[in-house]
Amino acid sequence: MSEGKNFLDKCLQTAIQSEPWPHQLIENTFTDATFKKLKKECTENLNFDTKELIQIHPSEYKNYNINFYDETVDICKNLMDNIKQIHEIYPEYRKYPTLGINAHISVTPPLPYKFYIHQEGLEKTWSAVTYITPDKNIGTKMYTAQDESAFVKEAQWQPNSTFIFCGKQNTTWHSYESNQDTNRITFNLFIMKHRSKKCFYPL
Repeated sequence: MSEGKNFLDKCLQTAIQSEPWPHQLIENTFTDATFKKLKKECTENLNFDTKELIQIHPSEYKNYNINFYDETVDICKNLMDNIKQIHEIYPEYRKYPTLGINAHISVTPPLPYKFYIHQEGLEKTWSAVTYITPDKNIGTKMYTAQDESAFVKEAQWQPNSTFIFCGKQNTTWHSYESNQDTNRITFNLFIMKHRSKKCFYPL
């Protein structure tokens, strides 16, 4: 089974958790061999000094010796071919006439960098974040409002697990940061209102 089909099946089969708002947490997202290679390449090549969040898009993978382009295309194709089913397992989701996928590897600096509490951009309909490295870190914090006191729980960091949700206005408040002295590295997929400059797929 390809990584794209494997990813799709897990998205469709993983139960929705309702608190504090609908989301999924997939375990063992990629096959062991694929994840071991991806984690090794990210650990060796993406732990550079940075003070800002960096997004490495598929066209740039080779610049960083990351060999995950074919897998990214396969995952995006499987998602786009089943885009209705992906959305309809959620009780609510944003609807746009034309959709595409923004795919990238995200490099978040160590503390004191923190990405503020936000609800997800209006152009995004579906968001998936796969935790890659380091082994221990902070996952995604979930809130019921844009305030630290409204914290409910954390989608805990576990390498090769994926946090998924459909953004909803004034509802899906969340934040992320690193509590380690190394970069926090994730593989991100966003189904979104199609804008050619932001969308990797369709190619």
